[in-house]
Amino acid sequence: MAMTMQNSKRITWIDGLKGIACLLIFTHHFSLEYFNGAYFGDIMESKLPFQLDIRLSYEPYGILTNGNFWVCVFVTLAAFLTAVSVLRAIDGTHSAGARQKDWQEKLSGMIVKRYVRLAVPCGIAGILYWVLRQCLVPHFECYRGLENLLTFEQMLWHTFVKMWIVPDQEALGPYWMLYIIFWGTFISIILALATRYSKRWVLPFFFLIASMLLWAKDEYYLCVVAGVLLAWIMNSGVLADNRRNRWLALIPLAAGLYLGGYPSYAQPVFFYRCLGRLCQHIFAGKGIATYHVLAAALLILGIIMCKPVQRGLSVKPLRWLGSVSMGVFVLHVTVMQFVGRPLQNMFLGMGMSYPLMVLVVYLILMVLLLLLAWGFHNTVERLQEKLLSRF
Repeated sequence: MAMTMQNSKRITWIDGLKGIACLLIFTHHFSLEYFNGAYFGDIMESKLPFQLDIRLSYEPYGILTNGNFWVCVFVTLAAFLTAVSVLRAIDGTHSAGARQKDWQEKLSGMIVKRYVRLAVPCGIAGILYWVLRQCLVPHFECYRGLENLLTFEQMLWHTFVKMWIVPDQEALGPYWMLYIIFWGTFISIILALATRYSKRWVLPFFFLIASMLLWAKDEYYLCVVAGVLLAWIMNSGVLADNRRNRWLALIPLAAGLYLGGYPSYAQPVFFYRCLGRLCQHIFAGKGIATYHVLAAALLILGIIMCKPVQRGLSVKPLRWLGSVSMGVFVLHVTVMQFVGRPLQNMFLGMGMSYPLMVLVVYLILMVLLLLLAWGFHNTVERLQEKLLSRF
């Protein structure tokens, strides 16, 4: 009953989790730029006191800079939302006057709208990035290494066409996950329909085969399977809102957060070492992403089971952060490279210590990024939604 009622309104906690995920993806790329030992675990690259950056590469609290895990959270949430929309559309056919053709038209429109909502922000941010590289890189030493390798026409081709057909990182590397989200929309719709129109005993085999095929293609597609399963679990109402489930939710929440800290590149230690052996011998080297997909699924499952956590993620500041998450994602590399580099040179030139410089630059970039993302949301995204509402 609780889940049925939840389906009738916006799932607000998703906005909060999306916002946190996007901000920590930015933190991950910032750490790669300023203290990459937090990712690679090379002691010789340590730049923080007590080798804190190196410890981030293999300790559980490294989840704060583990961008790969937060990418999995973001992709899983995208599939989850798509599946929820499909299930709601189908359930709506049982209402008075509803027709099967209505939800079929809604599903076809969902795919077109998903492309527009991904490609337009990505394309505009890509144009901005290309223009800045063209105008600033030749004239300032601090931008060395950022030279344009693509013509303007090539950049448009990559951002609006190629990157949605095949995996492509030539225009802007971090956009790679949008390819998974886009094609994950098709897969999410198919899997969600299967939960409605297949016999219950067939579903486990169907999802198992789908998982194996998608895992062989790209392990990140498991995020899509996980997102659909979570949507089906929530929509089915099997996880009633009661005190027992709230306490049981601590298990997937803790397991998800711990697995989310599994090192993306550094040599795993402690309990992670056992998982590392499984990665080598069982998962054929795909264990890192597989662990992060599982971690994302467990985290979201725990949130679904626990109303207090949902309320915590639904507070207004986090919901606002979720509303500007697309702007944060598509603009963070541009801000980091074209604002962060001159700030770094200025503060170091003033005699500021490297750790303090990193902290100050991070805070400045985060505030600036949130302001730009807010502006992006209120211009590009709002205009885009107005145009889409007419179709």
